[in-house]
Amino acid sequence: MRSFAWPLENSTSTGRFLWQGFARRVRVFPLDALSWLHGKLVSRILKESKSQRRRWHGLRLLASDKTNLTLPESPSLYKGFGAHKGSRGLGPVCVELCVLFDLVSRAPLSFVYDRVCTSEHKLIKGLIGHLKKGDLLLLDAGFYCGAIFQKIITRDAHLIIPANSTTSPKVLKKLGEGDYLCEIDDNEKKIPITVRVVYVHRDGFRRRRLVTSLLDPVIFSPSELARLYHMRWDIETFYFDFKCRLSATSWHCQTPVTFHQELLIHMVVCCLIRIAMLEASRRYKLSVAQISFTRAITETRLLLRKLLSTDRQCLWATIWAMYVQCCSRHRVKSKPNRQFSRDQQEYRRKSRGLDKSRPGGNRKYKEASPPQKPE
Repeated sequence: MRSFAWPLENSTSTGRFLWQGFARRVRVFPLDALSWLHGKLVSRILKESKSQRRRWHGLRLLASDKTNLTLPESPSLYKGFGAHKGSRGLGPVCVELCVLFDLVSRAPLSFVYDRVCTSEHKLIKGLIGHLKKGDLLLLDAGFYCGAIFQKIITRDAHLIIPANSTTSPKVLKKLGEGDYLCEIDDNEKKIPITVRVVYVHRDGFRRRRLVTSLLDPVIFSPSELARLYHMRWDIETFYFDFKCRLSATSWHCQTPVTFHQELLIHMVVCCLIRIAMLEASRRYKLSVAQISFTRAITETRLLLRKLLSTDRQCLWATIWAMYVQCCSRHRVKSKPNRQFSRDQQEYRRKSRGLDKSRPGGNRKYKEASPPQKPE
C-alpha cells in the first residue's frame, strides 16, 4: 500500500545521496557502529516514552520470550549455531533469540541469542542485567526456575509467570479465595523464596496459576494480575511483525558475525519505526498500540527515498514531520470483546457454516460448554 500524502515527484534528483550508488558503496556495516547506534536508539525510546509512560502501580512493564530463527545453510553458521534434529536428523540451521520487550513503547530494548535448543533459563540470564529497580517482568512458563526468580528479586524487580503443572509450592498462608502466600526453593543456592500464587481466569482462556513476587493482595488484586498478564501477548505480536513484516525469515548472512550485523540492522529499523510511532502517539494523543506497524514500514520506505533524494538539510525536519503525520493516520482496528474457541475443529465448523442443523435432521455436534466463571 502506498501513501499518497508523500510528494514523490523528483525522487531521482541529483542530491548527494543517490540510492543506487549509496547502496553499492556501503556493503558492510561495522559491528561496533551498529551496536552503538542500537544503544542510542534504545536510549531515545526510553527518553521519549518516559513522559507518557503509563506505569502500573509505579512499575515499568516489560516482557521477555524466546523464539528461533531459521538461517541459510552455511558451514560456518552450522558450526556456530547447529540445527534441529528434524527431517531425518538434517533439520535447518537455527538460532535461539530472546528479547527484552517494553510493553508501552512496544520496542525491543535488548536481545541475546545462542545455539539451537538453548534453554530459556540460560538465555534470560543475559537479560536480567538490564532490569532496574521498579521493573515488572512478564515471563512465559518456560522460564520457570527458582534461581531466575532470585536473580530478578535481587535487582529490586518483580515478575509474573505461570506455574508449571508439576509445581507444588509450600503454602504459608491463605490470603483469599484462590490466593496463597507460598515458598519455593532456589535451584542453585537452595534459598527459600517467598512468592504469591494466584488462581486466575480470563474469559476465553484456561484457568491458570500465576506466580508473582507482588505479595500485597489489596494493591495487586487477582483480577488485575490476570488482565496484566494478558498483555504479555504483545511480545508474540512483536515476533510476528519482526519475522513477517521486517522479513526476518530471509537472511543473507553466511557467518555468525554477519548474522549479528544483520540482526542489529533489523533491530535498528524496528527502533526507528517505534520512535516515529511514539512521537505520533504523543502528538496526536494516541496509544502506540493503536498505530499500525505494517503501514509504518511502508511510510519508512517512502521516508528513505525522500531523504536520499535531497541534499537540503533544511527540508529534513519537514519530511520527518510529514512522516510522523502519515504514520498516525493508519490505525489498528480495536476489537475488545473478541474471543476464539480453543477447539480448532469447532472454530473451523463455525467459520465454514457447518454447525448449522440441516432441515429435518438432528444436530451432529453439541454446543460448546460455557466458559468457567472467574475466581
